[in-house]
This record gives sequence, structure tokens and C-alpha cells, in this order.
Amino acid sequence: MENEMLMPVILAGIFTLLAVLGVVMKKGLYARLGFFLFGGMVMTFNLLAMLSGEGGALEIVSVGMFACQTILMYPIVPEEVNFSDEAVKTLALRVTTTVMLINATAVWLVLAVGDLPQILAVFHGILSIIMAMRLGMITKGGVTKT
Repeated sequence: MENEMLMPVILAGIFTLLAVLGVVMKKGLYARLGFFLFGGMVMTFNLLAMLSGEGGALEIVSVGMFACQTILMYPIVPEEVNFSDEAVKTLALRVTTTVMLINATAVWLVLAVGDLPQILAVFHGILSIIMAMRLGMITKGGVTKT
């Protein structure tokens, strides 16, 4: 692994772990915070690459995708959300699907670009799986908290 990728990979691992711990401990704040920080980190490092003159189309696409994730996964939300309300359930399904697709696309991008450490695909895959699990929970009616 190149030295310039060491810090992003370490941070990506920490933020993925935070999201996983949020799921395991059933602490939505930690899970959302992991997704939020992960997206912000990807945006920051890609913007830095663009500003240094090394960026290209991949960096522009990554900034756009992960800006969406960062906005959608802002960690502070109301404590009580009525998931039995059809409008709330539909919105939750849309947000969850969007974040899942962002990370699934990122898996493909990391694997398609030879210069990136492949472990990043694993991190994006884990985040995508978390959202797929949440999709299942929402559709079955198993989600009662955000």
C-alpha cells in the first residue's frame, strides 16, 4: 500500500468498525456516525486529490456520491420515529436503498481501479450489507427506532 493511502485506509477501517459496533450494540447514533464520518472522509481525501491536481473523473464521482451519503446519514435525528406511518417507512426505505447503492457502487469502483487498496472494497461492502440488513428489517416491520 502506498504511504498516501495509509491514513484513508486506517480511518475507513475505524469508521466502518464504528458503524458495525452501532449495529451490534443497537445504537443507531453510532451506526449513523460511522456512515457520516466515512462519507465525509472519502469526500475530503478526494477533494484534496483534486486540489493537488491528481484528481480526475473518479474523484469527482466519489465526491458526489459520498456527499449524498454524508447528508443522508447526518447522525442527529429525532429519537422517536413512527415507522408504522407509511410515509416514514417509504422515506426510510428510500434513504436506506440510496446509501446501500452508494456503497455497492463504491465496491465496484474500488475493484475496477487498480491503484486503490482492495481492502477499501471490503469496507464499502460491509457498509452496503448493513444497509441491506436494514432494508430487510424495515420491510418486515422490525424497525422501531432510528
